[in-house]
Amino acid sequence: MRGLAPRARGVSDAIQRETGLLEHDGESLYWESLGAGPPLVLCHGLGGNHAVWYQQVPVFAATRRVIVWDHRGFGRSTDRARRSGPEAAVGDLAALLDHLGVGRVDLVGQSMGGWTALGFALGDAGRVDRLVLADSLGGLHSPGIEAAFARERERGGPPPLAPVPELGRHVAIDPALLGRDPARAWLYQALGGMGNPDLPGVTPRLLASRRAVGDVQALAHPPLLVVGERDPLFPPAVLRAAAAELPGARVVEIPGCGHSPYFEAPEAWNAAVAAFLEA
Repeated sequence: MRGLAPRARGVSDAIQRETGLLEHDGESLYWESLGAGPPLVLCHGLGGNHAVWYQQVPVFAATRRVIVWDHRGFGRSTDRARRSGPEAAVGDLAALLDHLGVGRVDLVGQSMGGWTALGFALGDAGRVDRLVLADSLGGLHSPGIEAAFARERERGGPPPLAPVPELGRHVAIDPALLGRDPARAWLYQALGGMGNPDLPGVTPRLLASRRAVGDVQALAHPPLLVVGERDPLFPPAVLRAAAAELPGARVVEIPGCGHSPYFEAPEAWNAAVAAFLEA
């Protein structure tokens, strides 16, 4: 299967990398474009920025044009107006793709990035081929989804949201990663500390942005939902409840992971996403 492992490269077939800042809506948006081929856009979550995809970019850029970028206030992007949130992010993504001359894309949204990806797909369905919601529902809601959330809260209590003041511990990664790879667990913490995101502002905007199941059912291609086995924020049971209301949608559960299997178990995550994109 294409795109599952980096291959040996010579100078002639090196992956080309372009970077830049897009001035849009009073903000500077950082982006990178790597490789050539069908465009794949990766939208990061609250705990990351463009660099958090370091285990995906070299893999997928072997056969695709991979675009990574920083949401407002994250990484190298500004948020001078403090208006970061799903609505602004969808407009930012549209402006970025126009700037880069990109038409149709495959789109991946991790956690917060799921709101961006789903919002963009619903706003301009003709521009999105395949959609992956990774440990995210992107604001998708229904009585059945709300009931599944309620059952999970009763079973395990409310998800932990407060930061843990210990090296390598973070709500978005499973504690097992610290024991398995403490350097990578610390790296996640470090990446999440870059930039100046308006977390008190963006979080309520995420919660207020809700998408009806019927709207998502109208998409040409049912989405793939990827989730960590031990995700406390979007438990697998909740994503399965959502998929049950989306004919053709698939759920892939990555074992031994928390909220960020793309970071915690990249080989399994990459394989699942690649299989979906190439089907």
